[in-house]
Amino acid sequence: MRSFAALCDDLTGSSVQSILLKDRGLSVRQIIRPSGELPVPEDGEALVINCDTRRRSPAEAKEIFRRFAALLPPSTGIGKRIDTTLRGHLCDETAELLSARPGALALVVPAYPASGRTTVGGYHLLGGSLLERTEVARDPMWPVSSSYVPGYFSGRFSCGLIAMETVKLGPEAVAEALSALVSDRVSVAAADAMTAEDIEILAEGAVSVAAEIIPVDPGPFTAAFLGRKLPGRNAGTVLAIIGSTSEKTARQIAWTEGKLRCARFTLLPGERTADALPRLRAFLADLPDNADFLLIRPSPEIVRGSENTTAAVLADLGREAFRLLGRKICGILLSGGDTAAMFFEGSGAASLAPGEEIQPLMMGGRILDGEFAGLSAVTKGGLIGEEDGVYRAVQWLKKERT
Repeated sequence: MRSFAALCDDLTGSSVQSILLKDRGLSVRQIIRPSGELPVPEDGEALVINCDTRRRSPAEAKEIFRRFAALLPPSTGIGKRIDTTLRGHLCDETAELLSARPGALALVVPAYPASGRTTVGGYHLLGGSLLERTEVARDPMWPVSSSYVPGYFSGRFSCGLIAMETVKLGPEAVAEALSALVSDRVSVAAADAMTAEDIEILAEGAVSVAAEIIPVDPGPFTAAFLGRKLPGRNAGTVLAIIGSTSEKTARQIAWTEGKLRCARFTLLPGERTADALPRLRAFLADLPDNADFLLIRPSPEIVRGSENTTAAVLADLGREAFRLLGRKICGILLSGGDTAAMFFEGSGAASLAPGEEIQPLMMGGRILDGEFAGLSAVTKGGLIGEEDGVYRAVQWLKKERT
């Protein structure tokens, strides 16, 4: 896959899809009024096309999806953005995409946990209730009478289910289940997901499947899938110098490593700058060009009482990493007050221009003077930020560079 096109059945949905993809660092072009032809997507680009079919008849919707799918080259992946409550021509439009891509598997992931939409046992829930027991059952244009996702495809396709028990086992189990469905010539699979992390697990498993995957979802799964599958705009590598060894920080790092291409350098217990620098230089010599996130962090087994010394060594390593990588570094994340202070002091920085509070007590800005003047920076305490705090900081720094 060199590019991607998401076919959406209404304008607001296409806007949601566009933002979710942009947040993953992808190059996105939203087509709100497509003409008879579609622009040829560039390598690494995602087209988000408003097909405006939800208000049309089934025959019209199928014709529009058939025409747009035929215009896309085989090297462009394809997917369908659906409504979060399953309204619209779900089966008919998915069928047109499968017809255009023989051998592909449509992976239907209706969950959007951030908006209260989850899927369990194949049943799609709104705020924990079955769809037919909520207000969408009384929608004047699209009354929803069933929450069972595989049922939307019965009669046309045999629809498999990636159940929560499989998702909990991790990406390898998901990949194995999807590959088995492909081998059995199943064309449509629905997937359970209750949290954002479940969607990440599904995406991680899906990218390793040999067959073409057609994402069918309201946006989060497509974004997670393409964030791994499609080469995005690499605005550079964020250098993160994190002195905190708290459990909260460890969870934030794990969240980030599950979504971005990360490289981690660990300072050993009691290691001094003179010993760590040769290891760091060798590590950086093999740093992948597409790394999103370079982490320099101490081992959790640091020697009690050596916190100040550890912070000083981390600051030294951070400055050396920046000197070696230069313009590859698009911004710096400093976590831990002592580590940040020593980094700024060692580089001659005395002032920052405040930019944005990314999360409560996590500040983004720009270094105004010293060796790294002009560089965007984020500072946070070791116990500050939500579980996605480090990830949000990295994404903010990449956007600033872009």
